[in-house]
Amino acid sequence: MGAELAMAVMTAVLQQVATDGWTRARDGMVGIVRRWRSGAPDSPDSLESELESARTALAEARRRNDDATADRLIADWSDRLLRDLGTDPGAEPELRALLDEVAPGAVTFNGEVSAGSAIQAAEIGTLNQHLHFHGRGAGPGAGPGADPDGEQPVPPSMTHPQLPMEEPPFENRDTQRTRVLRAIDERGEAPLVSPLTVVLTGVAGIGKTALAVRLAWELAPRFPAGTIYVDLDQWRTEGTIDVEAVLRHQLRRLGVAEDWLPAEYPALVERYEEKTRGARMALVLDNVWSDNEIATLLPASADALVLITGQRRLPLLETRGAIGLALGPLSSAHSAAMLRKIVTDVTGVTDGQPHESAETVAALARLCDGFPAALRAAGTLLHLHRHRSVERLVADLTSQLHERGLPVVEAVWNASYGELPAPAARLYRLLPGHPGYDITVEAAAALLGTGRYDAEDAVEALAGAGLLAVSPTASERRGRTRFRLHGLLRSHAARCADRHGDRAETEEALRRLLVWYRRQAERADRAIQADRMRLADPVPELPYAPDQAFADEAGARGWLDTERKALYGWVRIAADLGEDTHAWALCEPLWKHYEDHGNHDDAIRAYTAGRDAAERAERPDALIRLRCQLAQALWRAGRAPEADSETEQAVRAAAAAVPGTRLQASALEFRGKFLAWRGEPDRAVTYFRQSRDIHGALLPVPNTYGVLLQGFLLGRALRSAGRLSEAEAELDRALLLAREGRHDRLTARCLAELGRIHRALGRTDRAVAALTEAAGVERHRDATYDEARLHGELAELAEANGDALAAERHRTRVRELREGAGAAPEGH
Repeated sequence: MGAELAMAVMTAVLQQVATDGWTRARDGMVGIVRRWRSGAPDSPDSLESELESARTALAEARRRNDDATADRLIADWSDRLLRDLGTDPGAEPELRALLDEVAPGAVTFNGEVSAGSAIQAAEIGTLNQHLHFHGRGAGPGAGPGADPDGEQPVPPSMTHPQLPMEEPPFENRDTQRTRVLRAIDERGEAPLVSPLTVVLTGVAGIGKTALAVRLAWELAPRFPAGTIYVDLDQWRTEGTIDVEAVLRHQLRRLGVAEDWLPAEYPALVERYEEKTRGARMALVLDNVWSDNEIATLLPASADALVLITGQRRLPLLETRGAIGLALGPLSSAHSAAMLRKIVTDVTGVTDGQPHESAETVAALARLCDGFPAALRAAGTLLHLHRHRSVERLVADLTSQLHERGLPVVEAVWNASYGELPAPAARLYRLLPGHPGYDITVEAAAALLGTGRYDAEDAVEALAGAGLLAVSPTASERRGRTRFRLHGLLRSHAARCADRHGDRAETEEALRRLLVWYRRQAERADRAIQADRMRLADPVPELPYAPDQAFADEAGARGWLDTERKALYGWVRIAADLGEDTHAWALCEPLWKHYEDHGNHDDAIRAYTAGRDAAERAERPDALIRLRCQLAQALWRAGRAPEADSETEQAVRAAAAAVPGTRLQASALEFRGKFLAWRGEPDRAVTYFRQSRDIHGALLPVPNTYGVLLQGFLLGRALRSAGRLSEAEAELDRALLLAREGRHDRLTARCLAELGRIHRALGRTDRAVAALTEAAGVERHRDATYDEARLHGELAELAEANGDALAAERHRTRVRELREGAGAAPEGH
């Protein structure tokens, strides 16, 4: 018995932890070990008890989203199964039978082992789970790492995690693939000024994404700088792309550290051009609507490849040399071949031929009209009803077509929907209202409102029916699996909701999910920064859905970023539902995500809706706060007049409604920061000073940190205004508070500002001492961007002082930091 079989069996058995199949799976395992153990002393009763303990531990690990513990439990039990049964081949038939019983309709693992879910990992102890619903894997030539005979392929997620897994089987498109390969081979014959760009177009369901992903996997070895996949639907809100957010995402995928991502859009574009200039990289841009939305996303490299998919042609790119490839339906022969692969995997083979006749398979292929989406949907039905004949399926679908005139893919999906259990059908109807890109089981539980186990069963049923798929971004996200309702299916689910649901059911579910998202966002926000000023009362624990687990601050930040599309969307939905309190309260936990990621367009939409909701809810305090936060998004997006108006209104309202409070101090701070940004430091000084004085006079206890922060901002504004002696006095006081409070970040920033003042006053030694100490603090904080900037200033000082060796030493450190952060070399 091989390790793969042991892993697949124990995964299938332990995955019954929360299902009605647990007792059957446990008893089956105990019986097999009793008959085939190789000298293990444990009694069956002991083994049963230990399996029950493992079940409890696994359930708890999954409740906490502790994947590491869950994976370790499965790996430990797989090792134990190997020890107990040894290599005796006699146990294999029983293990396979148990596997088929507890994971029916399984797929093939490594060409030989059936399992309800393929477990693919470089080591048994580190697992990534990928659910497949039909097919025998990618097969020969499926991508990098595949063996020529189709045996034991290297999982693509191990060799290149920035591409989604292929969904087998893939059929034909040889003409288009040959055209792309030839174009790459011919690139060296003429001067190049732009990347090779290929635009794959065609109607929905024709197989554009499948071809792009297949090409990307095949060509990945030719592009050592990396191959990246981006689904623009993940970044589209109300029909528009937040290009700035996508650029930040791209740079992170290219290895640029967060601290090195510029705050301003033009600098961000420049950094992307620097990073991609001359890079041999490949980029897949899926679901593109127009030339304009991707203009700044194209790599600045003639050695790059860009694969674009969309339903419309992109004439501007084509006039600049892009290759346009329009995809049509598969031929009858290729459609039949694709279906035959699915039918063979589902029904088995006899004498090398499927049980079903070639004529029957061809008839089903003709019904699918050459659309891969329809062929896969038909294959899913075959998978669900593998004991039914293909002839019956053809007859049923033909009858639906004749009676209702439906396109075949609609008929297939209707048939799949009609056979769903009631909770799964209800979840399917509710999913189109979710504004996110993909969804977790926890969020599905909130939609259903009947607990986690029902949600798990419903998600499993939808996935098994082919109506829900593992998210294409699952390979890049650590944590629990996320599921995606693709565009065509989202539309079908909405039609099912119109036919079989009701408005009250949908609104009630949306309100449950809205409250769940608000609670998780608040929890994540507190995990990042516990003592930040907040105005909304936190949402208590919800009885109908489990919380999302955050292992640490990084996990909380990661969750906020993963759910950004949903969270920003929920602000608008809350306002549309008349839930004004939820609308403005949701904006509070989004603030840290906005500060970290600078997605200005989404923030402006959300904070505008939140501001208006706070006004309708008659919450003047929330209105003041949201005006300030909206203003920052506006000025960073270059919309200064609007930011000016918002900060002015916030300051006036605070003086009238909440004088002498922390909120008034905050409004004054935002006004000062806006004026400093606009280049009016003298005016900013007044607001920072007023804010500092309020923090110092707060009762019953002054806000020492507020005094420190405003003192720093005040000193920096005074330096910018040329009032150096005043600036030095303010920064000396702020530095003392920072040291006393052990605030390393502000300690370093105060030292850096003092170093610049000393330099401006000609105090070179004191400038070097202050900047050097600041650089040391930043190094301790692992703030590589700030440290590099300080070493750059020290290099300039050393050079001006005639110390070439010191200047080179500092520049060497800058180069080390840039390289470590994935930034392009200076002057690149």
